[in-house]
Amino acid sequence: MTLTKILVIGGAGNLGSLILKHLEASGSQFQVTVLTRKSTSSSSSSSTNTFPKSVKIHQIADDYPEAELVAAFTGQDAVISAISMTGMHLQYRFIDAAVTAKVVRYFPTEFGLDELPDWLVELRPMFRIKHDVRDYLVSKEKDGLSWTAIVCNVFFEMGVMSGFFNFHWDQKRVVLVDGGEVQWVATTLDTVGLAVVRALEREDQSRNRLLLVQDFRTSQKEIWDRVKAKTGGEDNGWTVEHVKYDEWLEEAKNTVRGGDNSALGRLTFGTVLLGSQWEERKEFGNTLLDLPTKSFDEAIESVLKDVS
Repeated sequence: MTLTKILVIGGAGNLGSLILKHLEASGSQFQVTVLTRKSTSSSSSSSTNTFPKSVKIHQIADDYPEAELVAAFTGQDAVISAISMTGMHLQYRFIDAAVTAKVVRYFPTEFGLDELPDWLVELRPMFRIKHDVRDYLVSKEKDGLSWTAIVCNVFFEMGVMSGFFNFHWDQKRVVLVDGGEVQWVATTLDTVGLAVVRALEREDQSRNRLLLVQDFRTSQKEIWDRVKAKTGGEDNGWTVEHVKYDEWLEEAKNTVRGGDNSALGRLTFGTVLLGSQWEERKEFGNTLLDLPTKSFDEAIESVLKDVS
């Protein structure tokens, strides 16, 4: 069976909008529907003008009632969840509705980290949901629902500009952990969006698989060298703080355990800083998806184009 009728949840978001772009650009003639909540459908950010004209819009009550989900999913070949991490718990409801509606393929909100240390799952419970959703999907294979999970480690653009990689733009301050030397996998949002569409186009090869995708590997130091070159670095008011990984991470753990969630992002980045190299892993999906990638130079130039 060809996956042709596609429903996207979260189509107005950073990733969802790029999934829609690549669905539209594909030669596979997808018939695309976006699921929107009624309370946001009237806002400018989620209006019909947000989406390509060929996309159908299906409105649903804010609390995603089961009956309305089933009605929205009925007749769809695939459902793609591109909701934010904070809405990950809703996916159990989405998956149950997909089974009832006889959807063929479900793409979960995965996209980020793959291997999760116990301390991260303990202190950031939403990451437990991430892996539990995988297990829940596997349990639904017997009911006829297949799945594909696209994992990208980190969204490169958002990591650089949001402070997640320890570049604090408002303070002109960078915190380099262990000299910023550790390398990790990074992927641009656009490549992740394309990977989802390539997996749809390769229905058989991507069935019931977790696929690791990437653009390149990078490090804090490599990013800082480019930021410094663009901004003037220390000569233009930036400060560089050097910390040791173990001490920096332990401080973050203690902060969160004390009830202060301001360090939650540091815990997640601490997981990234364990390092990653995916090319030799059996789940590596770039080749299977014939996925074109962006270079570090191309990606960082785009991210820093408006930085001075």
